[in-house]
Amino acid sequence: MATEPKWYAIIDGAQDPRLVDLVQQCSERSCLFKGESARSLAGVAPWLVRIATDEALLATWQEHGRGRNWGVMLLSSLSLAELQRHFRKFLQAKLPDGTIALFRFYDPRVFRAYITAATPAERASLFQGIVQYAVEREDDAGLHQYTLRDEQLLDGSALVA
Repeated sequence: MATEPKWYAIIDGAQDPRLVDLVQQCSERSCLFKGESARSLAGVAPWLVRIATDEALLATWQEHGRGRNWGVMLLSSLSLAELQRHFRKFLQAKLPDGTIALFRFYDPRVFRAYITAATPAERASLFQGIVQYAVEREDDAGLHQYTLRDEQLLDGSALVA
């Protein structure tokens, strides 16, 4: 029996000092960093949380987070632990000079640029186990609703790439 998809978010703790306290109140949460990095950078780390309608994070995000690039939402049937493993694979990127850098794909500005420029294989990898990404628009007029169908990136029903 397939699990019903649930809404999650990757919250960018670096965007607002309030976020880590709100994340800590969530019943299902996991830092994408591990070990000492998770402890020492908890206040600015990316956090994966299950979006529950009765928790303060969602209400605060809806009221105060609009246009502030607090993170990206996603719909998935995967568990929190499975999603954490999946997204940890994307935390680093190799730059053209060979340097390894933090890839802040959970920042809506970065996500929008990446998802539209990515190759079909890169998109397929990011969408593995994910039904939809909901990402705030750059013009603050709602959300992009990205889905992948037959290697085609859609925003709602419109073809993007």
